[in-house]
Amino acid sequence: MSSVPSQNGFGEELLVVENLKKYFPVTRGIVFQRQIGAVQAVDDVSFTVRQGETLGVVGESGCGKSTLARCVMRLLESTAGKIIFDGRDITKLSRSEMRPVRRELMMVFQDPYASLNPRKRVGFIVAEPIEVHGIGTPAQRKKRVQELLEIVGLNPEHYNRFPHEFSGGQRQRIGIARALAVNPKLVVCDEAVSALDVSVQAQILNLLKDLQREFGLTYIFIAHDLNVVRHVSDRVMVMYLGKAVEIATKQQLYTEPKHPYTAALLSAVPIANPELGRARKQIVLEGDVPNPINPPPACRFHTRCPRFVAGTCDVDEPELIRHEGSSENHVTACHFPLEKWPMTEEEVRRAPGAEQAPAAA
Repeated sequence: MSSVPSQNGFGEELLVVENLKKYFPVTRGIVFQRQIGAVQAVDDVSFTVRQGETLGVVGESGCGKSTLARCVMRLLESTAGKIIFDGRDITKLSRSEMRPVRRELMMVFQDPYASLNPRKRVGFIVAEPIEVHGIGTPAQRKKRVQELLEIVGLNPEHYNRFPHEFSGGQRQRIGIARALAVNPKLVVCDEAVSALDVSVQAQILNLLKDLQREFGLTYIFIAHDLNVVRHVSDRVMVMYLGKAVEIATKQQLYTEPKHPYTAALLSAVPIANPELGRARKQIVLEGDVPNPINPPPACRFHTRCPRFVAGTCDVDEPELIRHEGSSENHVTACHFPLEKWPMTEEEVRRAPGAEQAPAAA
């Protein structure tokens, strides 16, 4: 098992993921199908999340972020590995055994237009988890739903409206209210703000942080926007082609990235200050992301890595470990980690998203 960093300042470990794998079979034939390969969407990923913490997950499209989230939620069955939630191994629990656990695990989906049933009223949508788990009387459920709508910034009178009567930001607030309905311990936000306008993104992000402080929630926050991740996360995990390549606190990751892929992602983040933008050296990766059906051997990033060394990077797979010069709890899967990041700490501090939300909140 790879080394997994812990983080002080939070509660006990709520979620422990060990060597998680998810392969999707690729078959050939119509009548007599046979497997000819597998898409290695998630491959040997290990991490922990502590109570009250927010773990950000970033990476290019197709790197396995959403698949990882769905495996953690048991919406997809994992191929191998363990998922330990609140001290209990839930990896192989049956559907009936998972039902009480699902009260503690909720998800906010990416598309607020597709994640809500257009034929049901908001009151039914938000109350459905409460009803499924047999909590309270109909009158108590209605009161709870109206309280939740008010908590997320909507009018309790919206109880009888349909989803099409709301804007994108309001629909995402409904999705958040539904996720909070049964007082979960862990909420997975899968690109929860990517489909929203920038100003609405800031409102939703601030709402999520306020709810975390008020209810002691724990988040796994998946996003592409590194400024958004910096605003909401305590730790960040970077994924590439199904692998976790770096895990660190947000301060460590943004000021001292060790993996060349992380550095390339950070160099692509726009900076509002033209002077800093011109002075910064941008890292341009050559080539495309390899095919996940047949990923490169050893380090999966070696085909695009500017620090590639033949005979090492393409032969030995790097472990996710703490390297010399790295801060505590900062682990990287790289044979030749970066010694210095081009941006100074002062430049990072002055970059957008360092101290406030990515838009006017």
